[in-house]
Amino acid sequence: MQGGPARDGRKDPGVVEKRTKMMDGYSVVRSLAKAKQDGVLPPPGVHLHPADLSSHPPPAAMPKDSPHIVKTTEPTKRTIRCFKCGYEFKLSGTTKTIYCAKCREKIDMGDYVIDRPWSEEIKTGGSVIVRPAGRLENVRIWAGNVILEGGMDEHSSIECTQWLEIGGAAEPDPRQLAMRNLRIAAGKEMRFKYKLQVNHLELLGALEADVEAAGLVSIRPGGHLKGTVRGAHLQVEEGGGLSARVFIWPQGNPLDSES
Repeated sequence: MQGGPARDGRKDPGVVEKRTKMMDGYSVVRSLAKAKQDGVLPPPGVHLHPADLSSHPPPAAMPKDSPHIVKTTEPTKRTIRCFKCGYEFKLSGTTKTIYCAKCREKIDMGDYVIDRPWSEEIKTGGSVIVRPAGRLENVRIWAGNVILEGGMDEHSSIECTQWLEIGGAAEPDPRQLAMRNLRIAAGKEMRFKYKLQVNHLELLGALEADVEAAGLVSIRPGGHLKGTVRGAHLQVEEGGGLSARVFIWPQGNPLDSES
């Protein structure tokens, strides 16, 4: 399946050209990973001087750091969900705490790195990175973004309002995960036995699943999708693989209006 100009000169709205560069809010999480390597981010639970409690602004992302990150003049907007009332709202920029726009509940916006066994609940509108040495044990993680490279037991769960990236040695049960957008890291292979419903899906690794995406399904170089994909937009870059039944509905799934 390939996209391109139609005979009347118009482009198929359901297929994005392979060289189109995308900007998603996930660049902040990748920058946080680099910040941890530089010793900027503290592990969870560490008591810091008040001046150090805020989330450090991530270093500027350059195209060489990640091929899917491009420069933008627009501030990154994140979706924040109140843990008390469930209300969702947008936030631009960085801050250490905010208040729910509806119920005024205080929301932590800190960023956390887990590099050891961890069993204390985390609720943050920021990001959580679970390193290969980290392991979630009987704990629930609520966060804006999560990078999962370590393990988690059957009693743990992760819920993201933005992006979940699965990589490293992580082998989570999909039923323990809830996310708006999903990214499979390079070199990672995942299989979902149950229908995967997301907004955006980005593959640098391999995924076998029955996918239903409201936004963009993007298969990067080295990525591969097997199974079935239903959605509004599909982007397969050079070097990406697709071995799936494909149903593209640029105006949305027609079955939704009938149900």
